[in-house]
Amino acid sequence: MGSAQAANLTAANGTGLTQLCITAASGSRAALHNIIMSSGYSKSFIAKNVQCNGSDIVSFIEQHGKNVKAMVHTVDRKSGSVQITDLAMNRVEG
Repeated sequence: MGSAQAANLTAANGTGLTQLCITAASGSRAALHNIIMSSGYSKSFIAKNVQCNGSDIVSFIEQHGKNVKAMVHTVDRKSGSVQITDLAMNRVEG
C-alpha cells in the first residue's frame, strides 16, 4: 500500500528539503544518499529535524515510501538497533 502512495507524491515547492522528502519516499537509496550529501546536513540532523507533510522524515518514509526498511536505515542508522544493558553494572549493592 505504501508503494502505491509513494507514486502519487508531488512536491509543493522546489526547496531542497521538499525534494529530500520526495526522494526519501522514492525507494532509491543511491538518490537519497546523494541528496543528503548535497544538502550539507548530516544524516543525524535530517533524521531528527526534517519534517515531511507534518511528520518526521522516518515516519514519512514508513507511511509513504518504497523500500521502507532500506530507506529508513539510510536516513537513521540507529533505527532497529539493539541496545544491550549490562545488568551486572546496574546492580544495587545493599
